[in-house]
Amino acid sequence: MGNFTVIHPERTRGVDDPSTSSGQAHSIRFGLYSIKNFGVGVADSIIAGRESGGPFTDIADFLSRIPDKNLNKKSLESLIQAGALDALGERGALLVNIELLLDFHREHVKAPTNLMSLFGTSSTKATLKLPEAPVAGLDERLKWEKDLLGLYISGHPLDKHKEKFKDAKKSIKHAKEHLRGVETVIAGFIESARINQTKNGEKIGFLKLADFSDSIEIVVFPRTFKEYETIMTPGSCVAIKGKISERNGETSFVVERAKAL
Repeated sequence: MGNFTVIHPERTRGVDDPSTSSGQAHSIRFGLYSIKNFGVGVADSIIAGRESGGPFTDIADFLSRIPDKNLNKKSLESLIQAGALDALGERGALLVNIELLLDFHREHVKAPTNLMSLFGTSSTKATLKLPEAPVAGLDERLKWEKDLLGLYISGHPLDKHKEKFKDAKKSIKHAKEHLRGVETVIAGFIESARINQTKNGEKIGFLKLADFSDSIEIVVFPRTFKEYETIMTPGSCVAIKGKISERNGETSFVVERAKAL
């Protein structure tokens, strides 16, 4: 397929499917329909607004030109967290002020032709000044992208450890394909964790470990979990030693030892 850069969905572009971006060579932009928890009707309204009035210039312009009453808190959160509104405002600031954004939008949907409104007039360009708020961190942005788009776009949780993942023979993909039943070491980022209790009240962990090549479920039995519990949490970057096993058609990695990267 070649080397491509994946770009955030954008409120001014994209319809249903991911497509190549005319403004950036070798890039693929996600369509608005690709965003989880985001309705087709709202996406259609955004696209229609863009086509009829040109690019949105700021967050106030965007909210005042989207008449769809289904632009609710959940759909607006999804738009912001997926990065679709990055050109109109910083994600952290938009999320902290989401109630203000929704009030602004409702005012314009309710009475778009009123001479006077709570936020502006029909004869002047609507404006909206947001209070300052903390900037969303990279880890937060990556988690949102993974949850809503199914992949990371702003970067990768393992970028700071990239040098340690250059050897393809130490990747999760290679281990799954060639090292079943063989004691080996793999490393990655814990994307999710499910912790159960045994009949004896001990903890057993079922976690998803991912690197740049693939992902795998890792199983941490009680004795091992007790020893490494502090690093067996979502967001941790770890190296683990153990064996890959297959049961009922499911592949997993049984952890014997672990350490933080």
